[in-house]
Amino acid sequence: MDDIQKEINDLIYSLRTLRGQVSNDIKADLKGPAELMVAAIKARTPESVQKHNRYKRHGGKKRMPKGSGIIAATYKPKNLRKSIGILGKLRRTRLALIIGAKLGTKRNDGYYVHFVNNNVTMSNGKIRTGQRFVEAGVAAAGPVALKALVSILKTKFEITNEVGKKFGADNWAKAYARAKGRE
Repeated sequence: MDDIQKEINDLIYSLRTLRGQVSNDIKADLKGPAELMVAAIKARTPESVQKHNRYKRHGGKKRMPKGSGIIAATYKPKNLRKSIGILGKLRRTRLALIIGAKLGTKRNDGYYVHFVNNNVTMSNGKIRTGQRFVEAGVAAAGPVALKALVSILKTKFEITNEVGKKFGADNWAKAYARAKGRE
């Protein structure tokens, strides 16, 4: 009975160690599958034929008529496609990468991605149907990206397991660091 308990304890310890190591490297591991998703979404992003302007509002909540006012930004064709990417350095995402439109950049501001992707009620009451290109990209690349991520994690577990057997279950963290070339 004591041998089984010792094996269970070793397994629990090794899984905790592996979880710690996976969480340390997760952003680097997620980058490859995330780039697959970005490429699929960009490929399905619609492209405008002409450039569009966004105007600043004057005082109050009243919307200014099209073409009047000060031009706040000009959006050229392929602007939305260029704005889609991996959003970096978000403090609240320790164990994830977020894919979306980069907002507020001078060159490629994709603030209007939700207008193109989702349904929008226009000022005259008509509804413009969204193109749902984000969902199409995720549906196309999601399974491939998931397989790539599972493959990366499986390789990581196998490396840790092989090196751990060599050096003993108590040294798994050191063994994994050695396998990754950090020690």
